[in-house]
Amino acid sequence: MDIMKRNLFILALFTAFCVQANATVTVNQLTEPDYVINNGYSEATAEEIMVVKNRVKGQPAEPLFEKKHSGFVRFWRNVYGYLDPAQDTDERIHHDIHQSPNARDL
Repeated sequence: MDIMKRNLFILALFTAFCVQANATVTVNQLTEPDYVINNGYSEATAEEIMVVKNRVKGQPAEPLFEKKHSGFVRFWRNVYGYLDPAQDTDERIHHDIHQSPNARDL
């Protein structure tokens, strides 16, 4: 009888450990820009996640940071990006990917 109780106890433990855990936060909620920024990631990371999600869905990808800066700031950022090719501009993520090299790649 003791062996049967022990086997039943082991079976109960095994069943308890194999029960599926349901998360309270979905993947869609984890990849929302507000959630990503509030958990310590940068705005650039949140924007890249949003762009990738929109590309997968086939939706247009609009940059997040254009809503924050005036046209004056964007103009000078683009001038500096033109003079310094290593500078990250809004075209870093938001551009069409072509297989052949182009002058716009510089």
